[in-house]
Amino acid sequence: MKITIIRHAEPDYENNTLTSKGFKEADYLGKYLKDEKIDYIYSSPLPRAFYTADAIVKYNKTKTYKVLEFLREFEPDMWDNAPTFLTSDERLYDKKRWLEVDFNGLNDQIKSRYDFVKQELATLLEKHGYRKNGVCYDVLRANNDNIVLTCHFGLESYLLSELLNIPLVAIINHTCAAPSSITTVVTEEREKGKAIFRMLAYGETTHLKIAGEPVSFMARYAEIYGDGDRVLN
Repeated sequence: MKITIIRHAEPDYENNTLTSKGFKEADYLGKYLKDEKIDYIYSSPLPRAFYTADAIVKYNKTKTYKVLEFLREFEPDMWDNAPTFLTSDERLYDKKRWLEVDFNGLNDQIKSRYDFVKQELATLLEKHGYRKNGVCYDVLRANNDNIVLTCHFGLESYLLSELLNIPLVAIINHTCAAPSSITTVVTEEREKGKAIFRMLAYGETTHLKIAGEPVSFMARYAEIYGDGDRVLN
């Protein structure tokens, strides 16, 4: 099974939609995926995500998608914390212990949301034939389905943390999926009945390069402090 995770196109957060550039990005994405085998599409309930899903179904023979609440952007957010905080305690890079570190008193909220996402992802994967068992998956129904998830950078990071068994902070602090980018993970069944997920590509923006459209800077910070791009203070 393949899971294609797509971050929504460039957002207009203030108006709860996409920017004009974002709508173009979504359209280029839809055209790029028009011949892709897509079996199921699931979307976050937030407009920036389902507008992106709209562009995919516009061009692909998969004409519908289902909205899933757990794909909503993760709140409260923790990925905008300064790197000095996110690297301040070795427990932050431990998949089992990262929530022992104080996130400004928000740990209970973060854990509640994290547990919800983890459980709902497990339910979705089991529906599609794979049941989490430790860090592996029991294969209930082996398949070559392609499941597309249109969601958000923070939420995508949580999904990848669970699928790949990587500490969440390592993904949030050291990777960046640009708006409308494509991340691909697949099951690998080296032993009959047991599968793991492997990431084949992260944050691809080939559709934008083909169209001559610049990759959005959103979700990134300044390469050099004070050069005019986004900083924390």
